[in-house]
Amino acid sequence: MKQILLPALLILFSVLTASAAPAGELDFFDFERASLDDILNIKTAVASRLDFSARQAPGIVTVITREEMINSGARNLMDVLRLVPGLDFGVDVESGLGLGVRGNWAIEGKILVMVDGQRYNESFFGTAQLERISPEQIERIEIIRGPGSALYGGFAELGVIKITTRSAKAIGGTEAALSYGYMAKTSAGLSGNLAFGRTFESSELSVQVYHADLNRSDRRYTDFNGGSYSMKDASGIHSRSLNLGLKSAQVNLRLIADLHRTTQRDHYDDSILPRPLDRNFDAYFAEASREFSLGETLTVTPSFNYSYQEPYNGFDAVEYPRDKSSHFSKGTLLAAYTPSGQLKFSAGAEVSADKAILADTTPAAWYFKNGTKSVHYRNTAVFLEGVAEYPFGMLSAGARSDKHEKFSRAFSPRLAWTKVFERLHLKAIYSKAFRAPGIDNLDANPDLNPEKTTVVEFETGYKFGEDFFLSANVYDIQIDEPIVFYVENSVQKYGNYGRTGTRGGELTARLKKDWGYSDFTYSYYTATESGVDFYDAGAGSDSLLAFAPHKLTLNASVKLSPDFSVNPSAVYYAGRRGYYSAGLTRRFNDMLLANLNFSLRNLLSGRMDLGLGVYDIFNSGYSYIQPYDGGHSPLPGPSREVRARVSYRF
Repeated sequence: MKQILLPALLILFSVLTASAAPAGELDFFDFERASLDDILNIKTAVASRLDFSARQAPGIVTVITREEMINSGARNLMDVLRLVPGLDFGVDVESGLGLGVRGNWAIEGKILVMVDGQRYNESFFGTAQLERISPEQIERIEIIRGPGSALYGGFAELGVIKITTRSAKAIGGTEAALSYGYMAKTSAGLSGNLAFGRTFESSELSVQVYHADLNRSDRRYTDFNGGSYSMKDASGIHSRSLNLGLKSAQVNLRLIADLHRTTQRDHYDDSILPRPLDRNFDAYFAEASREFSLGETLTVTPSFNYSYQEPYNGFDAVEYPRDKSSHFSKGTLLAAYTPSGQLKFSAGAEVSADKAILADTTPAAWYFKNGTKSVHYRNTAVFLEGVAEYPFGMLSAGARSDKHEKFSRAFSPRLAWTKVFERLHLKAIYSKAFRAPGIDNLDANPDLNPEKTTVVEFETGYKFGEDFFLSANVYDIQIDEPIVFYVENSVQKYGNYGRTGTRGGELTARLKKDWGYSDFTYSYYTATESGVDFYDAGAGSDSLLAFAPHKLTLNASVKLSPDFSVNPSAVYYAGRRGYYSAGLTRRFNDMLLANLNFSLRNLLSGRMDLGLGVYDIFNSGYSYIQPYDGGHSPLPGPSREVRARVSYRF
């Protein structure tokens, strides 16, 4: 299947675009030349299928541009997301790292990750491996720090990360980028990206190729039993990807081949494997869509998505004889209707199917619960959103209804009111969301129910003068019957357990001047429910495991000349709690991760850029804590790293 997928779709594109009409204009953002007002009113469609400015959108939205990522020297997507208020990382199993959202563990099916419209969450557990996505390829990231199920369904319970890669116009020719880093004890690895973009009279083409051989850490991992090993020889990451975008008036196509391999010795409990083992996260994605205009006020867009994934596969017949694959297909019909400047509607339907297949060599003991080597599930959904603008503000009402063949119907409504004055904006949002169990979740426990979430959010922001903006939001999250992973007698299990949730607030200050910019954020949360012992951080604690109740970030860029800038960034964590021994929790030391990146641009007649970054300047000894009682010791992060970057435009 994999060997014929890409050639077949390339042939299909050639046929469909033979008589293509001119492509539409690209909407990409020049952050360096933008004013603060331009930044605050950047268009986003992550919280709604209808375009709004970030201040008006019916969600708590963060938009990150390419310039900000490159200036900060971000080595990977985790470096970028760490600077977003309310987001943090914990360790799951087998060196896998996952996101927490506002104190809540969100790795499995709770935060949707999309790259150019493709769902990167795999179908078995709902996880997405964020280390595989290179900032070199990204044009912008749009993030909802709150539920997205009303738009996207059961993998968007606590948030959405929408990544848009560079288009043909944004690339504007051919560009190569190369970076190399070194930690205290070993190489941090080499990565490279080649981008090509060309606009024709009737279409446009973008191609990006990424290749990376990296090491996660050079420190020692020690489990709760005293076993230990050096991670410098057991934490490799090997990523290869091809991203092809083809646009015309006739059809839009996206093809992605993303091969991601990791190496680890830690397991899914407190054991250490006798030798490093590889994990395979290969994935292939394809999409075809076309927008039809039916008059001046109505558009209809049919689309088809397909993905093939092999997550968590192992190649050791003794230690981990896992060889599974999944096929995900989805057909969507979306309509947008704008009867007037004050009224907008979108509606549609979606039909999707998941199929999982075990390799022929799979032992019978590893078959699915139904005694076979394959399972398949179907899901249907309908959705509707309406927006009305009045003098007192914009009202947005939307809902989505999902019917999975395995469990009862899930209904996800969202109501929002937003009002933008010249300098002030206000938001009030009420949402319900759900997390749909994945294929392996259901195989481990066929009686699982979707967990359901209710969230209330308020946000206000004010622009002081022309250069400074301050915003603050508060939220309350309540999760009923959360799906919890745990290990019992070395057996992985899932169950619905009680209630959990958090309440807190986030503050963002933005300064944009001719000399550069500075962003400061503060995040706070407290646990409001304690119905899940697996997340309990210990007696007397008002936080949940792994995630700091207090987090501060700084991301700045200071231009010392038109082409030379100094870019400091930092994250400070206070109050993280976690397991330090089997059955025992404690408060970990406060931690400061500070980076400094130097950027020199427009060398060689404007063709070459150089960067030099120092990461974790103070060699903090940061480790990722497990956000649940899974028997996993904290996983050491990298030591201080120095990394150089060069890019060249041909």
